[in-house]
Amino acid sequence: MNKPSLILSEQNLNRLETMLENQATLTPTMKRLEDELARADVVKPQDIPSNVVTMNARVQVSIADAKMPTEVTLVYPHDFKGIDGQVNVLAPIGAAILGLAEGQVIEWPQPDGQLMKVKIEKVLYQPEREGDYL
Repeated sequence: MNKPSLILSEQNLNRLETMLENQATLTPTMKRLEDELARADVVKPQDIPSNVVTMNARVQVSIADAKMPTEVTLVYPHDFKGIDGQVNVLAPIGAAILGLAEGQVIEWPQPDGQLMKVKIEKVLYQPEREGDYL
């Protein structure tokens, strides 16, 4: 399976690597996320293309078999409050969409072993695009 290219900001990468290093045990999704981080193109936050999914971005995604696109906000575990539409980066869908650009599709294994096919339809909000590099 061909993997789509990924672009991450240095800031997102550093925070995610630190978070993963501090986990006692890694789930299969965390291990996949580590692999994804290792293969990503890393750029300064101000150099992230405006159509790429970053942390805290609000994104419209299509998941195979779903009738309508879904709107999700990608958050760090400590920011995850279970609010409708929030997706933890350590959840399969969260790890799958990080670093993808509009129009890209990725297949990502679910905990049950099934492959989930996700397409990035539109990046509705991206902190870096708004000049927010926190």
